[in-house]
Amino acid sequence: MKIGEESFNNYDIYTEPTSRINPLIANIFLLILVSAATIESRVYNLSVILFLPILISFIVSRKPIQILKIMLIAAPFGLGLGIFYSIIGNKEILTALLTILLRIEILTTSSTILYYGVDPWELPPILINKFKTPPHISYTIALAFIMYQRLIKDLKEIIDSLRSKNIIRNELDYIIRVHVILYVLVYHAIRRAEEMEIALEARNFNPLTRNTRKNLRIRFWEILLIALTLIIIVLLSMFGKL
Repeated sequence: MKIGEESFNNYDIYTEPTSRINPLIANIFLLILVSAATIESRVYNLSVILFLPILISFIVSRKPIQILKIMLIAAPFGLGLGIFYSIIGNKEILTALLTILLRIEILTTSSTILYYGVDPWELPPILINKFKTPPHISYTIALAFIMYQRLIKDLKEIIDSLRSKNIIRNELDYIIRVHVILYVLVYHAIRRAEEMEIALEARNFNPLTRNTRKNLRIRFWEILLIALTLIIIVLLSMFGKL
């Protein structure tokens, strides 16, 4: 056993579940919505589907202002892709804009559930115990969640910095300068990965012995959420065919 490993693994101050929604339920919910948004092309149906992640995001995050800010940040990308889709697909520009914008907002808003409502360290025990996923793979997924959360913060800082330097001056610049944003974001991602590697090595991190989180139980309202989501999507599909 490495020096400090025993004290680190027995450090159980964070034993109580902290996720506001079971990580598996959150991922299933996200996959269902993204799949529906990808297949669905009617603007009315997409607007109804968008209402679901907004509602759940408000419940699990309790930070509605932050959610609205994230939706506004993603809006220019949706508008830019909508214009491109209109030109390439020979679609009516208003329909193309709304379709792509709603799809982007569904993905963005659904992701806030993972960001605000899920503790990444509570996902590995579920994967290990319920699905017998190898610990190294399970904790790799958890680390990916953590990287995602940090990159969201980095993205906000990058945009604020580009605004202060007048590189981004209006909504159109989000599209024109997207290569600059991506370049800086990739740089931040590499730096974050190196910082995390050093932190884990300093703490003698070992996924085979780590056990500092209690297993989360799937609650009734979470099962109801998945069922309600599927029912709404099926009804929308049936309604569209009438």
